[in-house]
Amino acid sequence: MKKTLFVLLAVLAVPAVISAQVTRHELAEIRVGKEGNFKYWNEDSQTIESLKSFVGKVTDFNCKGYVPPEDRIATFDVDGTLLCETAPYYMNWMLCFYRYLHDDTYTPDPQDRALVREMEEYVLANHSNKSEWGYLQQELQAKAFRGLTQEEFEECVHRFLDNAEPQGLSNLTWGTALYWPMIEVVSYLVANDFKVFVCSGVDRDVCRVICRDVYDIPGYQIIASDVNYVLESQGASDEWKEMGTSEGYPYNPGERIERGDFKQLTTASNKIVSIRREIGQKPILAWGNSSGDYPMFYHTTLENRYPSIAFCLLCDDTTREFGNKEKADKCKAACQENGWVGVSMRDEWTTIYGPDVVRTEPTNVPAVSRGQADDLEYSINGTRLQHPRRNQVYIQGNTKRLK
Repeated sequence: MKKTLFVLLAVLAVPAVISAQVTRHELAEIRVGKEGNFKYWNEDSQTIESLKSFVGKVTDFNCKGYVPPEDRIATFDVDGTLLCETAPYYMNWMLCFYRYLHDDTYTPDPQDRALVREMEEYVLANHSNKSEWGYLQQELQAKAFRGLTQEEFEECVHRFLDNAEPQGLSNLTWGTALYWPMIEVVSYLVANDFKVFVCSGVDRDVCRVICRDVYDIPGYQIIASDVNYVLESQGASDEWKEMGTSEGYPYNPGERIERGDFKQLTTASNKIVSIRREIGQKPILAWGNSSGDYPMFYHTTLENRYPSIAFCLLCDDTTREFGNKEKADKCKAACQENGWVGVSMRDEWTTIYGPDVVRTEPTNVPAVSRGQADDLEYSINGTRLQHPRRNQVYIQGNTKRLK
């Protein structure tokens, strides 16, 4: 039997001090006050110097660059910026794999399960995905949790975060695989009256669970990929039409509000339009970690009526983390070209996940071929892909085929 990625853990009592098997409650206690007493950044960190200089300027009423508190908007990516993304892959994808392949409480469609199994094997072997799977993964995940209320879905996410282990990092669950130095950064900005928003390709409700009780970012400041929500009987019959279309669908007290189909992927340039729609103004600070965040950086730093700054976290730590030197070098070059601040995990952080977390060798999963995915036909109801590209999923009614 193939060794699965996830090992379910027994619930253990954890001491009140930060130690092995750190808890999310303990992570929430990592805070930096208004003056910025950073513990997990090196004393000579150029990033902290730049951050403090910027915050000092925009919060000083007597300074020309002063920004009123209501306009101190900061936007942060999640994967690879606030949370591990390389053990072995994006947490959102691992949640999807877990639901289809390792969650005994859910019985998926056999064809969907076969496709997700191939996706998991490929991702474990290559630490990447195929281009045609981008939107598809989001749709499959939405389908797997369709019909749950927001509260029921959040319970599922909590179970995953508490019990599923990242691969190749000791003493961690996905719920505690958060970057300690970045917890400090967010808390520092909040202490200085910034409104911190998340802008991520991860499912919005997943981001809410990740950020709400550790990063102290309220749910209404989460901008991320979306599903539709529907009332449980909405559209189930035509009875409501008899009541008059001007009133729309009536709400029955106690009726469930359930997750529906995939709606929108909030990545790359979609981050800009989502920020404009949900915030209604430009941020003055943006923080990300990849080319998918560059549009958010440009939007923040170009033609801004206020002082603005962008930080790009470089995945250059190959000792404590699964860094990627080629990607880090490209991001660093983009920072130098555009005047963004390149942030070295390797050189500026005293720790990533705490002293008791060490890198181990990930499970060696043999590479897999495209297998049967080229010809697999399957059905997902309800949603339409945004901007389908060549060699991605083409839509034929409610049936989609990989070409």
